Amino acid sequence: MAAAEKLGETIFSSSIRILETEYQKEEKRQTVRQVFAELMEAWGKQTQEEAAALGICYLHSSILMRSAEIRLTLYGRALYMDEKRLEKAWTLPRFFGQYEQDMTEIMDKLRKEFPRIYPYEEDAVRFWYAQYYYAALKVLCKDMLEEIREGREYRMLNKTEDFYFFFGRWRGEAEKLVCMENI
Repeated sequence: MAAAEKLGETIFSSSIRILETEYQKEEKRQTVRQVFAELMEAWGKQTQEEAAALGICYLHSSILMRSAEIRLTLYGRALYMDEKRLEKAWTLPRFFGQYEQDMTEIMDKLRKEFPRIYPYEEDAVRFWYAQYYYAALKVLCKDMLEEIREGREYRMLNKTEDFYFFFGRWRGEAEKLVCMENI
């Protein structure tokens, strides 16, 4: 892990610059806004209940399965207990494509130094390195929130007075990104 950490820090520092450039492009930003807009529009078609929170959640299983799926979920007041919650899978192709490219580079370099790397050790490196990408995704979402909130679908969304966005692990720890009261 110590060798992976040294490699990961160096590799990620160049990869994040690529992603920053990519996600400043209008077409990429539009695709992000669109996925949120579709979820919010579907909420209005599904229920008259007020939405209380929108979760942007990563799944550790998607790292192991290499699906790179992020789960967006709109909740009513009951949050996790809400039977009418609405979920949408979100895949950022360039984002996690870059992650997989980095992992290939890290594992190739590690295998040159340590010829017998077991699958569970590679999984440990995958989980550890994914934290960099989750942090970058959180920053991207925070950066995009104003644009998302300016959209028609957000303005039309039937939401509680204290509606908030949060980012974190699916059904695990999360952090509020913004609350309506902070607007």
